[in-house]
Amino acid sequence: MTVVRWLVRLYPRAFRERWGADLAADAGASDWADLLVGAADAWLHPAVWPARSAAQRQARVTAMAVIVTGIGWFAVHLIVEDGRGLSRVLDVCAVAVVAGLGLVAPRPNPATLMALGRRLVRGLAGPAVLGLIVVAVVHATNGSFAPPVRLTLLLCWWGAWGLAVIQVGRAVAGIGPVPAVPPRRFRLGVRVLATAAAAIGATQLVAGAAPALGLVLLATPLVLRTPETAA
Repeated sequence: MTVVRWLVRLYPRAFRERWGADLAADAGASDWADLLVGAADAWLHPAVWPARSAAQRQARVTAMAVIVTGIGWFAVHLIVEDGRGLSRVLDVCAVAVVAGLGLVAPRPNPATLMALGRRLVRGLAGPAVLGLIVVAVVHATNGSFAPPVRLTLLLCWWGAWGLAVIQVGRAVAGIGPVPAVPPRRFRLGVRVLATAAAAIGATQLVAGAAPALGLVLLATPLVLRTPETAA
């Protein structure tokens, strides 16, 4: 039962708060693989989590879209940045990501918008400082430094971008109550983001490195479902 309780904790908090006792009781007679699959399915489809409003469900799907697409773009851009021309495709995907975010983003009241701005400033301060340090070092040395230093600078540069993507996702996920986005616009935005993620995955497969990541991104349209179409 200890293992079962640990597996139940893998489910989203909303699930555990709403159906915690029932989930644990049902899990006692379930196979561990079923519990793992159920937890993964719950995380991959935030639109079906218990929610207080449609706006809360939309916020979850938006946060999921930001994190999956943003981290996918970052990881694949890092892998394929080797002069084979694929980085241009990823730049186009980045434009699509921004357009999708504009469609799914709610229009919060001024107080909520200010709170989001403060969260972004706090979250992005670290990555911004790290990136500026790398730029300053590169300009100060005119790009002439030993290979170990070059590797360290590259890791810091891409690490700063990775942290920035994560912090933006966290800020969106933690935004307070906001009005629901019109369903048609929201569905269009999610589809744009899912299509961008699939294009990023296809680019990864063409690059021939880490094909598992490419396949995962290709499956994004199956994961990013809107509340209106979620089962």
